[in-house]
Amino acid sequence: MMNQKKRQRLNIESDGTTATVGLDQIEIWDGADLALLREVLSELIDKESFKSIGVDLQSVKYIPSGFFGMLFEWYEDGINIRLHSPQPNVEQMLWFRMFFRRETTGAFTLNDEAVRNHTPNQQVEYHKREFTGEDVETEELIEATRTPSESAWQPQS
Repeated sequence: MMNQKKRQRLNIESDGTTATVGLDQIEIWDGADLALLREVLSELIDKESFKSIGVDLQSVKYIPSGFFGMLFEWYEDGINIRLHSPQPNVEQMLWFRMFFRRETTGAFTLNDEAVRNHTPNQQVEYHKREFTGEDVETEELIEATRTPSESAWQPQS
């Protein structure tokens, strides 16, 4: 368990299924804030067995890009990731716009299901086109990004 002084900087709420963490009223996260957040979320996932986590972003104006990479690692491990109350400038961050989808509740969920079982090159190309607003169907896009050596490629089950 982490020490009490560190926990005082955090707001942790749980409904029994999802744990949501916030960092005081810190507007710009630095490396130390990110390390603290990683430690807390790791504890919630690994020791307390939460399969769904949330991060309250209501006061945050800037997030280091490492934050999104950290979340994606857990997402890849099957953890459901939600971000709550992001400010407009956070919503405009490239990673946020490419990988988070608004839910009916107003929260944003990390979601990469459209190209989950495709090659990294296909995933990147899909997200580039989706992000730029090109109207291309997923299967057409995947076909267009295949190299000759991938002609027999099939999604993994």
